[in-house]
Amino acid sequence: MTTTKAEVILGSDNYFHWEFAMRMTLARKGRLEHVEVVKGPAEITDAWLLNDKKALGFIAQGVAVGHHTKIRAATSVIIAWNPLRDFCDRTAMHNRVTMNCRLHELKIEDGVEIPKHLENFDELIVGLQTFGEPLDDARQLVILLSSLPTE
Repeated sequence: MTTTKAEVILGSDNYFHWEFAMRMTLARKGRLEHVEVVKGPAEITDAWLLNDKKALGFIAQGVAVGHHTKIRAATSVIIAWNPLRDFCDRTAMHNRVTMNCRLHELKIEDGVEIPKHLENFDELIVGLQTFGEPLDDARQLVILLSSLPTE
């Protein structure tokens, strides 16, 4: 049996990418319910505990070493998941400000094709939406047009 690490490692500024990738990994492995369902002590079986430990392993593999201290004592997935989410929520204001700055400073670089520039733009828009700051279409259009060269 081979194990693979998560393709997106949780760092300081990519929680929304990591959460989506980790949910997909857990879903693919049949372990997503461990982060979505809180079971009472009477409902927990040995099979549930075993699968919970496996899901915890997937999460631990997908976390940068600098964040291991947040989950080192976790004995279940939910005990690991919640502190990671809460930490990212606390840093969300900083991340929202940073993403807004990156969005407003975004300029198409020499040699970069328009589709790649649009992909970079969309990534920032999705990031802001994930942090609870959606941008209406008119504002997106103004920012996008200002990121393009005048010619």
